[in-house]
Amino acid sequence: MCGRFAFFREIEPLVEDLGAVDLADPQLRSRWNIPPTAPIHVVTESIDRRSGEVLRALRIARWGLLPPFAQEASFSSRTFNARRETLAQKPSFRGSLSRYRVVVPMDGYYEWGRDPAGARKQPFYISPADGSPLFMAGLVSWWTGPGGHEGPAASADGRFLLSTTIITREATGPLAEIHDRTPVMLRRDQIDSWLDTSLTAPREVQDWILRDTPLREDASLAVREVDPAVGRVGNDGPELLEPPQVLL
Repeated sequence: MCGRFAFFREIEPLVEDLGAVDLADPQLRSRWNIPPTAPIHVVTESIDRRSGEVLRALRIARWGLLPPFAQEASFSSRTFNARRETLAQKPSFRGSLSRYRVVVPMDGYYEWGRDPAGARKQPFYISPADGSPLFMAGLVSWWTGPGGHEGPAASADGRFLLSTTIITREATGPLAEIHDRTPVMLRRDQIDSWLDTSLTAPREVQDWILRDTPLREDASLAVREVDPAVGRVGNDGPELLEPPQVLL
């Protein structure tokens, strides 16, 4: 699964590489401990109704997808991850599958596994060994809810709230030794295909995301133990990526 991650790289080179426009809140930069329901960066692709042109943009969304039938924002605490195997069947996600796909950029994510003694859970930080960004496959939904929304994920008029989920798959290899699920990490050259606005048939999208060929190779990732302080949401800063402290 993916329940906590870090995103601290410079925005300008990222949007330039992706050919996107930056529509994100400039206040949200450099965070090392991002939890579900927090505002996060997503890259969307949509067709402008006036010009007919395709617009790729970096935006802010609430982490935890809010489908149209959600009665309150707290629903998002249960939908921050979505299994790729059942996207087309789950009511919370199938409405977004054909039209509202995104990528979630990040520097790395955290996962918790048991230490050798089994006494406590040990957090691990998983990130590309070469320092490149991760691009997670995701979905979004524009939620109306009660209206009058505020914050970086809300539309300018407050009518809508953009919400998102990160898609996961069954973990394999060394990652499976930490947790049985892992995010769907796309190769850089597969982003255009995932965001393609002409791909609208739910069955075709479901088939696409079930393939392993678009995935980044697990061998390109580095896994290291980090300090358990990352388990507290209030802790934030680059020191969270340091190895655990050893008390003599």
